[in-house]
Amino acid sequence: MKIHARGHGHVRATHAKTLEFTGEREITPRATCVVGVGAAFDQEGLALLRGPVAVRLAAGPHVATGTAVVNPHHEVTDRLVLRRSDHASPDTFAFRSTLVASDLDPDFVAALGDPATEVTLTLTESGPRRPLVLVHRRGLPEPEGRPGLLWRAADASVDLDAARVPDEARAALADGGVIAASVSGALEGISQAARAWLADAAAQGARFEVTGDATGTVPALLAAGLPVAPVVHLGRTDRRALAAAPQAELLRTAPAPVVFRAPAADLAVLAEVLAGSAEDRRIAVPDGHADLGHGVKWLPLSEAAGAVGGEEQEEGVFVLAPPERAAWNVDLRPLVPLLVEQGVTARTLSTVLRPFGISRRDLYDALGDAQGSREKK
Repeated sequence: MKIHARGHGHVRATHAKTLEFTGEREITPRATCVVGVGAAFDQEGLALLRGPVAVRLAAGPHVATGTAVVNPHHEVTDRLVLRRSDHASPDTFAFRSTLVASDLDPDFVAALGDPATEVTLTLTESGPRRPLVLVHRRGLPEPEGRPGLLWRAADASVDLDAARVPDEARAALADGGVIAASVSGALEGISQAARAWLADAAAQGARFEVTGDATGTVPALLAAGLPVAPVVHLGRTDRRALAAAPQAELLRTAPAPVVFRAPAADLAVLAEVLAGSAEDRRIAVPDGHADLGHGVKWLPLSEAAGAVGGEEQEEGVFVLAPPERAAWNVDLRPLVPLLVEQGVTARTLSTVLRPFGISRRDLYDALGDAQGSREKK
C-alpha cells in the first residue's frame, strides 16, 4: 500500500515516539510528528493490511526504512500514525514502529520542509499471511466497518448450519492455522461438521473475532478449543477479588472453565490462591501476537504470570481450566436419559457435557444402558 503526500514548510520531524501522515493541507510547527500533508488514503486497502509490515518513507533521493505491526483495532481516518510504543488507540495505524519522525537525518527533514516535495509512505506486509475464514450463520448480516471489509475478502467461509465444510476452509487449516472471523449470533445447534472444524481450527492455533462481544469471552473460549457453555463468567476482576471468598473458592472448585478479564500481573495472585490444588491448573492466556481476533496459548498457571508479562495495568482475557478431578466428582451420566426424554438432543448434550469429562462415547453408552434397562422391563 502506497500513500502519497507532500512536504510542508512547518515540518520539523523531531518527535521521538511517532510518525504521521495527515490528510490536512496545513499544519503548525507544533505538529512535530508529521512528515507529509495532503495525503490521500485508500480506506479499503489500508483496512485489509494485517500483521507485521515493512515501512519505507521516500522523498526524492532520501529513503528511510523500518518495521511496524498493524494495530488490529485501528480505524482508518484522515491521518495515519505509526507509534514506537505498544499503544493501540483507534487512531494508531501501527505500533512497535522502528521508524519515527526523529530518526530522519537533517537532509531528509530539509527536503520534507519543501511543499514541492512529493513524499511516499509504502507499507508492505512482511510476515506469513494466515488465511482468513468467515464463520457465519444463515440470515445474519455482515458486520460493518473494517471487520466487514476483511470478511468480504476472506479466503473461505464456513456456514455453521451446513452439513459440510468447504474444501477451501479445510485447506486453510492445512496451511498452518487460520484467523476465523465470526459474525455475531448464537453458537447452539450448529452442524456437527462445523463444530468439528471449529475444534480443529482451535487446535491449529486459530484466532477468533466475534462481532459485538465487547468482553472478549466468546472468542477466548473458541480460541481455547472450548464450547461457550457451560462456563463461569467472572467478568472484569482484579487481584483483590480473585483472592477473596467466595470467588477464590469458586475458582478452586468450579467444574466448568472460568473466563475473566484482569490485569496480566494479577495472574500471580491467582496462582497463589490455587497453590494448594492437587495439580497445576492450566490457563489459556493471550498468545501475544498482534493480529485480527483473539488467540491463546495454554500454560500451567504457575508459569503464566511470568510468561504473559506486560505492564501492570495491561488487561487480558483468560480462561482457567477446571480441576481435573472435577470431571469425576459428580457423575452426570444418569441424568442423560432423563434430559433426552425432556426433549434435549444428543448433540446438545454432547456439547454441554464435554467440559464435565463426559465424552460422546460416554453419552451414547449412557443412552444405550438406559434403553437396555427399559427393554428388560
